[in-house]
Amino acid sequence: MRNDSERQDLRRSLKDAASRGDAIEAVKRGRELLGAFSKPSDVMFCASSFAGIVDAIADQLRAKRLKTYVVRSVTVEPILPYLATEAVLANYVLDLQVGGYGSYVEELLNPQSELANFKPDAVLILLDLEEIAGRLPDLCADGIGAGVEAEIEECLARIAQLLRSFRSWSSARLLFQGLVAPDRTSLGDVGDANLRHSLTNAIQQLNQRLAALCGTISDCVFFDVDRLAARYGRANWRDERMFFASRLPVSADSFRTYSRGLIRSFSTLFRAPRKVLCTDLDNTLWGGVLGEDGPDGIATGGAFPGNCYLDYQKYLKQLSSRGILLAIASKNNEADAREAFRVRSADLALSLDNFVAIKISWKEKSDSIRELAEELSLGLDSFVFVDDNPVECEAIRQQLPEVAVVMAPIHEPWKLVETLSEQPFFDAAVVTDDDLNRLSEYKAQAQRAELASSVGNRDEFLASLGIVCTFQSALQAPLSRAVQLLAKTNQFNLTTRRHSATEVEAFASTAGGQAVVVRVRDRFGDAGVVGLALVRNQGRSCYIDSLLLSCRVIGRGIETALLAYIGEHAVRTGAKLLVGEFIATKKNTPCADFYPDHGFTKRVPLGEEGQPGSVFYELDLTTSVPTSPKWITLEGNESNDLSTSAVLSS
Repeated sequence: MRNDSERQDLRRSLKDAASRGDAIEAVKRGRELLGAFSKPSDVMFCASSFAGIVDAIADQLRAKRLKTYVVRSVTVEPILPYLATEAVLANYVLDLQVGGYGSYVEELLNPQSELANFKPDAVLILLDLEEIAGRLPDLCADGIGAGVEAEIEECLARIAQLLRSFRSWSSARLLFQGLVAPDRTSLGDVGDANLRHSLTNAIQQLNQRLAALCGTISDCVFFDVDRLAARYGRANWRDERMFFASRLPVSADSFRTYSRGLIRSFSTLFRAPRKVLCTDLDNTLWGGVLGEDGPDGIATGGAFPGNCYLDYQKYLKQLSSRGILLAIASKNNEADAREAFRVRSADLALSLDNFVAIKISWKEKSDSIRELAEELSLGLDSFVFVDDNPVECEAIRQQLPEVAVVMAPIHEPWKLVETLSEQPFFDAAVVTDDDLNRLSEYKAQAQRAELASSVGNRDEFLASLGIVCTFQSALQAPLSRAVQLLAKTNQFNLTTRRHSATEVEAFASTAGGQAVVVRVRDRFGDAGVVGLALVRNQGRSCYIDSLLLSCRVIGRGIETALLAYIGEHAVRTGAKLLVGEFIATKKNTPCADFYPDHGFTKRVPLGEEGQPGSVFYELDLTTSVPTSPKWITLEGNESNDLSTSAVLSS
């Protein structure tokens, strides 16, 4: 237990860092302070300190600035400092504005409302049971619930109208908060558990239906606050006196838990999940040290403490089932580790086949992770590293700051899964077919690499792959995959604009606009939807707003095929110029020369065209049109319309 003297030292360090504008150090000290003490006064101290350096936080930490509007039917003001603080710790800077108490209908329906005039990036909709389904408690009281189903349907219809009306005039991303089941009802614990239409069951059903509804609204996530309340204790989740006195829906003791959970749900709208979990072996994937205990001596299997590690292995396998790639970075003799997997296979939930890449040697783990990133063609910010050794963890933090580090609790192995699951790194509100097929695709990539080493030249290798590109509307990719690509792709992304689903829909549905994806397959498998282009015609020019390609398929000519498709479409729609834009980032160097390499010439921006850092290129379509590489077979390019009314498929 840290003492108050240490607490005061941390507060002084935070204050000093903030006073000199050192946002990195200030946030680091704030995180340490709240991790060790987390008293209300500490949260307020952090909120006040962070508020004075928001520009530095945005600049130095590259925190995302978000204009955030709170639509509510409850009191939220005491929670706001906690919300702002948790946002900073999650690398956001929120410009918060709170709507009128109970004015949510006007705000969501009226395109001239205060909400509309604020022009938010994000909207948090926080309503209570009375506003969403106020008749449910009485309808459920008799245990029969004759009108419960009808009330739920009516409630869903009202909420759907509000959300769809709002979406018709705003592209802001939405978080809709669910309901918390009461700790006690008039039916009592037994009746609540056994009667079909008890209030608890009705609220759970309504929450499930609301979550499904949110899934039908673009850029909308459901915040399951009832799950949080159940995990941390419904009896203490709400202070009844404060609720009846001021409509405060959460007790003071739950403010931070609530705020952290809200920011975690909200983050799925703005941040893609990480792609790789890289795990150590000794005292992480299994108990004990292989080099000392031997294969038979490591702890794994059905008996304690081995079952703790088995539980962790099962959790990793579950992550893998939805597309999270598993890798190993361990200091060991590789032959010994492979022998352990063979000898103890009956006691392990994972085999080496479950891992997309393996680095087992005596080299530094930072070097191993760099090699993994290069082999998988992924950025270091795609990785989460789990290790029990604090020295190794700190080395990765310092040498590879982009990698998220989770220290395994060596003395409490039963907390392995809890420690990892408490982190938001793999949170996703949507899982696509491409996610599910990711492991197979990376294994196919290894087969391609083996083939490449056996053929004479690049053209011969590419021709031998049998590459087929299929062009489709981004709305049918599905749309969630198109938005996922926009959020996750960094290396081959010409402008790195993180468009929302609503904005992609606008490109597809506006006259002269186009939102097209490319799906790729070859002799080794189907890579899925790997590229996206958003374009719009303006006068005699066709402007490429976004063009991006998954790093998994760079170098096979697919980027050229996509550009050729855009060029052909531009010619068919009467455009004379194809205009491309490049905005340099730390990560998109691989595509810096894409337009010049395809015959474009650099030009000066016209008027207020582009944004700071934009470089424009143009190609005269009357004299030259990009052509697709001869080794690629094209499908879906016989139509000139990839809008909402026409979907191309093979």
